[in-house]
Amino acid sequence: IQDYTSAAIGGKKITTMYKGLERYPIALRFEEEERRNLDDIRNIQIKTPLGFVPLSTFAKVQYRESASVIKSEMATPVTFVYITPLQGMSVVTYKEEAMKALADLKLPSGYYFEWAGQSEYLESAMKKMKWIIPTVLLVIFVLIYFALKDMVPTLIVFFTLPFALIGGLIYIQMLNFNMSIAVIVGFLALLGIAAETAIVMIVYLQESVDEMRNSVGSDFDFKHLDVAIYEGAVQRVRPKLMTVFAILAGLLPIMLTTGVGSEVMQRIAAPMIGGVVTSAILSLLLIPIFFELYEKHLLKKELKENK
Repeated sequence: IQDYTSAAIGGKKITTMYKGLERYPIALRFEEEERRNLDDIRNIQIKTPLGFVPLSTFAKVQYRESASVIKSEMATPVTFVYITPLQGMSVVTYKEEAMKALADLKLPSGYYFEWAGQSEYLESAMKKMKWIIPTVLLVIFVLIYFALKDMVPTLIVFFTLPFALIGGLIYIQMLNFNMSIAVIVGFLALLGIAAETAIVMIVYLQESVDEMRNSVGSDFDFKHLDVAIYEGAVQRVRPKLMTVFAILAGLLPIMLTTGVGSEVMQRIAAPMIGGVVTSAILSLLLIPIFFELYEKHLLKKELKENK
């Protein structure tokens, strides 16, 4: 029955015509006036051992709404609901709200729902980030220690890095960017920049203190330490500002692009742009203060031992 009806309505290839290198399939089907309405289809003759019988003898022919395509996965019929969260709502937030709304939904036996698409990818990426982020922080700590070769300055640099994140958080909030993998990557890159500039500040301060000690000798006291810290911090102002402006000049054009992939790149660059500003303030103000407290502690111990 299927063969007869499909051939009558849709046509069936019976042979191929060859014309040189060209090939033309030849199909056979009913004339248009013979398949124009339901009555025509009901009268399609089906060959049986007893002769030709109309299709209406075997089937009920009628119009009915149905799915144009029956989708399946793992041999199970499925249907997809495509969702785009409203502007300003992240995929994670939407999923959490949707799960609360679906908590009381009672599905018939054999029915279930699951999340896919960007939500699934984001969840998988977040699981990887749980070990990537601690690993990156550990690597940054080790590199800082290798650069400074002193545990206390290393801890000063490492535990003041979160202040560099403040600017990044403020800037992505101003742009209404939601937390995503791209934003997290931007913050990790920001930590590397902040650690680098903080290390250079510590080096400048240490060199200034060492030079003052060499010039003053055994008369080195707290006044000389204050002067050395001040000179070391002031020497760092111009290089620090040049570094900030160079980074901003490289990142700001990314925020103005609109091409393919610009959305991802903007979410990587945004935390770095905002964080570079607060990182500059961190390096110029906080690190000299904490470093001076550390040096004063060492100087007190040194003066007590000399007495």
